[in-house]
Amino acid sequence: MFLESMRQIVKDKSMRIVFPDGTDERALKSAIFLQENNFARPILLANLSKIEQLAQAKSLDISKLNICDPRKDSNFLSYVEQYYALRKHKNISQEEATEKVTLPHYFGALMVKNGKADGMVSGLSSNTKPFLPAFEIIKLKPGFKRASSLFVLEWPERLLFFADCAVNIDPDAKALAEIAHATAQSVRSFGYEPRVAFLSFSTHGSGHGEIVNKVAQATRIAQQECPNIVIDGEVQFDTALLPEVTKRKAPNSPFAEKGANVFIFPDLNCGNIAYKITERLAKAIATGPILQGLNSPINDVSRGCSYEDFANVAILTAAQACLEKSVV
Repeated sequence: MFLESMRQIVKDKSMRIVFPDGTDERALKSAIFLQENNFARPILLANLSKIEQLAQAKSLDISKLNICDPRKDSNFLSYVEQYYALRKHKNISQEEATEKVTLPHYFGALMVKNGKADGMVSGLSSNTKPFLPAFEIIKLKPGFKRASSLFVLEWPERLLFFADCAVNIDPDAKALAEIAHATAQSVRSFGYEPRVAFLSFSTHGSGHGEIVNKVAQATRIAQQECPNIVIDGEVQFDTALLPEVTKRKAPNSPFAEKGANVFIFPDLNCGNIAYKITERLAKAIATGPILQGLNSPINDVSRGCSYEDFANVAILTAAQACLEKSVV
């Protein structure tokens, strides 16, 4: 199973994962679970007294957890100066920089940038969504023009990868091709061979319209730029997933022998709706969104996730850090 393989990667590796949602019960329970099982060394960002009050109210033992109050941390002023230097071209003031670094998800991103943490997971509330600090502080890897996101959907008998479900609202054909390339790289880094389907309501010209043309063009771009990856599109979901359907609808598709495992959605509406339906009705374990293209692992969670979901994203974040540092 995918998550079990990620647990084996991170076990006893002591990857430091910072949690800006330090006063959320789900983050606290997740931190305790990760610490007790040696899956990561969580760092909770919050006022100590607030976490102590929460732990006491929920009968949770936090004695072994690393808790950091950004306002009292010895690195706070240097982080303010660093953030100001990164953003002064946007005409922010020193006071505005100080205000930003006070926010736990900005402070956490600066910890990652400065090597004080190996990754970050946040987003249990709208106030801690990691996208802006990730883009402003961590920034994109060389060769990437945009960030994107990946969801891992797991069942006992099947593993699928969905993109983009959290970042790019209405990507054009070039952007869709870039999302597919990034997703294929992510899937390979996890030890799986990607088979990439560009999804549409049309299969190989059975439908018409601007949205079909966009997906077909994205497929052609991706096939040209990634000749060593199995790619097909535009295809309907069942055509990509089920070889018996592929043989009827698109017999010349590479999915006629073995179905796709990576699905690229034409826009964020489709991707976000699809993963939530798959998680809630098809009972998949959904892990993500995993942000792609950043210099360090920074990941989001759904505001409606459980503490188990949060822990899974943290484990995957630690695995990304291990794989990037070649600590496996």
